[in-house]
Amino acid sequence: MKALIFTLALLTSGASFAASCQQVAQTLAQQKSLPAAELADILNSLNRSQHLPEKFVTKKQAKNAGWQPGNSLWQTQPGKSIGGDRFGNREQRLPRGNYFEADLDYQGKKRNAKRFIYQTKGDQNSGARYITTDHYATFTEVPACQ
Repeated sequence: MKALIFTLALLTSGASFAASCQQVAQTLAQQKSLPAAELADILNSLNRSQHLPEKFVTKKQAKNAGWQPGNSLWQTQPGKSIGGDRFGNREQRLPRGNYFEADLDYQGKKRNAKRFIYQTKGDQNSGARYITTDHYATFTEVPACQ
């Protein structure tokens, strides 16, 4: 527990260095019961290319492949997850800006409540990233990483 508190303090202290994306992912995974490898992959991919990893498809792409909301995406696209669609921020729980979202910890059945919310560079609040595990009721900001 002390190590987790120390790691969180380092990640949120505003220190002049950014933690590795693997460290950030590990810390958040422990806090939020998320898969660390998936989270690290998302963070690294966004840092590198401003795009989600290839395992993500938009809702439109999924529907074009035969998926219907409420059904398992893996029936038509095994191993894929929904991601890359706009997040509306209708409840205005996040700062203003253009956001996108991706499912987290998708297990091939109905979509769960866990999402990764992000901005791409050039947007207002450029690069902001959040996690919600309760379908947009609360958000945890993801610290910058490299």
